[in-house]
Amino acid sequence: FPDHFFQHWNGYNVMPPLHDPVPVGALCPQFYGYYTPDDPTDGTSRPNYLSPILLLEYCGSEIDPDELCVDDKQECASFVFRFHHAGWLHESFAARNILWQQGKPTEWPIQRPYSTKSFRLIDFGRSKKLDSSLTRANEEDTALRLLHLLHHAS
Repeated sequence: FPDHFFQHWNGYNVMPPLHDPVPVGALCPQFYGYYTPDDPTDGTSRPNYLSPILLLEYCGSEIDPDELCVDDKQECASFVFRFHHAGWLHESFAARNILWQQGKPTEWPIQRPYSTKSFRLIDFGRSKKLDSSLTRANEEDTALRLLHLLHHAS
């Protein structure tokens, strides 16, 4: 994925077909590393229970579209438009694949204000490079329907 999917930006942007500016933060969870256990230096074999670890940012719980305000719904919908604008198709856009948590993930939990929500798009197992405008339009329609934003469709 492009670097900007993971970058924390300050500010707002308009993502057509949405008409209102939405916050432009990281789209995907931060990737902190892939760790594998060290091989023992004494020549003994590794125990069977050691396995590699993929370390990712904790992003909270799945959204409930019915409990989101219009601004939050638009921010979540903007994820699929940003994803498409970068040339990718998600192929699994659903409420279970949008996570939210209170405050900004870059702040200590005790400092996170309870009036701010942060969102991330997850589950890229089916994602692929865009190959057709029809599949793009179908996925965008799915996002607008899921988030009850059909009045924004062009």
